Amino acid sequence: MLDQNLEKIERFASKIWRTQVNEDPICQLSFNEYDYLKVIQASPEPIRLTDLAIEMQVTKPSATTMVQRLERKGLVERQASLEDARSKLLILTKKAEIGLEEESKIYQVMAQTLESRLSEQESQLLNQLLDKALK
Repeated sequence: MLDQNLEKIERFASKIWRTQVNEDPICQLSFNEYDYLKVIQASPEPIRLTDLAIEMQVTKPSATTMVQRLERKGLVERQASLEDARSKLLILTKKAEIGLEEESKIYQVMAQTLESRLSEQESQLLNQLLDKALK
């Protein structure tokens, strides 16, 4: 039964994506590309490639390849580190920031749609259960 409900959630999300999405470059990304951007976005400071690879649980060469792809798409830039001239720090471009901001609005629509179908207590319970299950 859980597997069926997870499939329904996926279809629900896909339906909202189709109705909300435009030609946003973020929507054209693979899951892995998107995941890299979210890790860079979540970092409180520009992130080193080595730290990104650790966070993504991939090899440094693999992270390098993905970062190069994101650079070609104009979504990530490298900055020289002030502390270590050999090290480069990764930051999101304005294009990526705007795209991720727009994309987060889609999740807000999903949340509002779900909340409109649930009581406040049910909504809180769903949120608690998802928090617990997705740790």
